[in-house]
Amino acid sequence: MKTKYSIYVLLCLTLLFSFTSCVKDELDTWVSIEASKTEVAVNETVNFTISGNAETYVIYSGDAGHDFTKSYLVITQGKKVDQEEYVLSQAQLDIWTPILTTEIAAFNVLNPTATLDANTILTGITNLVDKPYYMDTAANRLREIMPTLKTYSQCGGLVTTYFTNNSVLLAPVGGFSTGVALNRNYLTYSYKFTTPGTYTVTVLGTKVGQKNYTGNGYIDDRTSSASEFDYKRNTDTVTIIVQ
Repeated sequence: MKTKYSIYVLLCLTLLFSFTSCVKDELDTWVSIEASKTEVAVNETVNFTISGNAETYVIYSGDAGHDFTKSYLVITQGKKVDQEEYVLSQAQLDIWTPILTTEIAAFNVLNPTATLDANTILTGITNLVDKPYYMDTAANRLREIMPTLKTYSQCGGLVTTYFTNNSVLLAPVGGFSTGVALNRNYLTYSYKFTTPGTYTVTVLGTKVGQKNYTGNGYIDDRTSSASEFDYKRNTDTVTIIVQ
């Protein structure tokens, strides 16, 4: 009886771990791509077979205008293409501090009745470290901290000199590369390469998760927003040589 009970418990544990593994596999996004040929002649048809558990699939052939590495997703990394961001790092402030201290001392010599407190100014600037700002906003903050030492134009120059520009680049020349959306019920694709070369064909699989919430509700009201949902993505590639 004890042996039968032990076997029953072992069987239950095995089923439990198997179920947990299946759930994990279901949550993870996976895709794969295979080509009928990996070495072809110009204008010869290549047939691709895709598999996976994603909800949407997009294939990038790798030639001009369809290079995954130049796609919107890769270049912007989910950020808006017009997002401007300047950040002052502690390392840059350390470089700037002795220069600014010297300028404040020189100002005080020339203006003995309206001296500036170097510690107050440096403390104010330190509070800006590691915070993202638009360029104009950063210049305004510096102007507010030292209004008699620097003009607004000079503050703009300081932002350019000491702040790191993390702004997202605009679309590359010729625009972002695009892919072809596939019907997930018919995951096949045929393509002819018109120019000799080596091409990396990429398939992108995506799963859309639950909406993200903040203290005020949804991050955004548009379902197209990249920050609105949790996205699970994965890619697979195959190299095609065209001769």
